[in-house]
Amino acid sequence: MIDRAGVSATIKKRGHEEAAGSGRVMHLETQVRLVAEQLVHSEISDSCYPSLVVEAGSQLVKRLPEHPGAFLQVQSVVEVGVSKYAMWEAAREKEDFEQRGIRPSYLPQLTDEDESGSGDASSTAGTQAQAQTQAPTQAEASGDRRPKIPHKMLKLVLTDGQRQVSALEMEPIVQLSAELAIGSKVVVTTGAQILEGTGVVCLRPGNIRVVGGEPTQYAQQTLRARMAGLLGVDDRRRT
Repeated sequence: MIDRAGVSATIKKRGHEEAAGSGRVMHLETQVRLVAEQLVHSEISDSCYPSLVVEAGSQLVKRLPEHPGAFLQVQSVVEVGVSKYAMWEAAREKEDFEQRGIRPSYLPQLTDEDESGSGDASSTAGTQAQAQTQAPTQAEASGDRRPKIPHKMLKLVLTDGQRQVSALEMEPIVQLSAELAIGSKVVVTTGAQILEGTGVVCLRPGNIRVVGGEPTQYAQQTLRARMAGLLGVDDRRRT
C-alpha cells in the first residue's frame, strides 16, 4: 500500500541532513515519526500504491483491502442535508466569531455575568439554590452561544491515488465534519458495506478512522472557500 521507496528516499535525505548537522545517526523512533509525517502530509498518489479493488471492466469499487482496510485521501466533503448557501453562511459566521469575535445576530448576546464568569457575591441562599437547579440548562445554553457548522449527512469522495470512491455517512460519526481538511487521510475498514451497482461505501461509526494530515496544496480549500466556489460568490466582499 505504501510506496516504501519514495518514503525511504525522503527519510534517508532527512537522515543525512540531520547526521551532517549533528554528527549523529537518526534514531529509529525519529525515522518512524518522519514516515508518518511524510505519509499524512503528502499527496497520496506520490506516497502510496493504489489499494481499491474495482470490478472488471468498470471503475466501481468491488471490495476494500483486507485488514486494516483502505488507506485513502479525502478529495471532497459535502453536507447533503443542508443547502450550500446555509453552509457558506455558517462557515463565514464561525470564522468571523473565531477570528474577530463577531457574534451572529441569531445568537443571544452574552451578559456581563457570562463574560465575567462570576455572579453577585451578595446573592441570597434562595437565589443560589435556584442557580444550582438551573445550572445544567445555563451551561447548555452557553454552549449554544458559539456558531456551529451544521452536520446532517456527509458525502465524501475518497481516493487511493488512482481511483475514486464515493462514501455516505449513514449514521452520525463524531470524527467527520464538513470542515474535514481536503487531502487528509482516513482508513476505511473492510467491514464497511459497499452498495452493489453503485460502488458507494456506507460509513458508520467504527468503520472509518480519520488519520489526519493536510498537503500544502489544499491549504486554501477551507469549507468557506469551497462553498463560495460552488455558489459562485466573491467571498472577498463579505470579509
